[in-house]
Amino acid sequence: MRPAISPLGKASGLVSMMRLPNCMMMGFAVIVGEAIASPTVSARAAIYGFGTGFLLLAASMVLNDYFDRDIDAINQPGRPLPAGIVRPEEAISASIVLGSIGLLFAGYSGIWTLLIASVSVIVMVAYNTRIKKSGRLGNALVSINVAIPFIYGGFAVGSPTWSLAIFALLAFLSSLGREIMKGIVDVSGDTAKGVKSVAATMGNTCAAQESAILFMAAVALSVLPIALGLVSNYYIPLAAICDIGFFLTSYSILTDATPRNAKRNKNFVLVWMTFGLLAFVIGVL
Repeated sequence: MRPAISPLGKASGLVSMMRLPNCMMMGFAVIVGEAIASPTVSARAAIYGFGTGFLLLAASMVLNDYFDRDIDAINQPGRPLPAGIVRPEEAISASIVLGSIGLLFAGYSGIWTLLIASVSVIVMVAYNTRIKKSGRLGNALVSINVAIPFIYGGFAVGSPTWSLAIFALLAFLSSLGREIMKGIVDVSGDTAKGVKSVAATMGNTCAAQESAILFMAAVALSVLPIALGLVSNYYIPLAAICDIGFFLTSYSILTDATPRNAKRNKNFVLVWMTFGLLAFVIGVL
């Protein structure tokens, strides 16, 4: 018989399920979208925007653990749900509360932000409940929710711009390439779990090729803000680092489509995406 879990222990378990660093990054992404769209961002817009991004991702992470609890019981038995620290019904309740407060924050920012946040929630629920194992479609839904915070940020300050739309598309392409490449890392587990990733269904080489195509599409698109005069010359150095990084990652994964190399490169992709983010922020200020 398992010992009773204290309220503090349950709270700690729920917090670990939320993945706070990821939530912080999502909240920051909304603020970055606001900064790209407008030269001035009010404290109110920043607080509500950060809160929406933070809370909706937290809700998604808890929901993800709920649906993965049987798999985690085998692969990660120490996680809060399989370990019995948090009960399944408590996880669902926490996800609903977190998501509801996030939508409330979105509503305070306006009707368009509430609509965009609601779309994000629908994508989140669809992914976790039905589409996670579908392969490319699941990868695409994850990548949509990576791009949405930037669009949300533009509407939060009432100034959606073409540069913001281009950056959101760049974020989508980069994230989709990374998600497909991650399938190479997880191919053994995905095969056992019935996840139809590109690597699991078509092989590592095919997954590497699709990832490289998406990364190169992002590189090609990164020239557009300069050609359209949407950014200053300060954009160029950081964008160049981002593009060179994606070239190197594409070459690396095409020449060595092993799980070990894919794991190493998926971390590098986050670095290149960060340089691309900084390029846009600095380029529009």
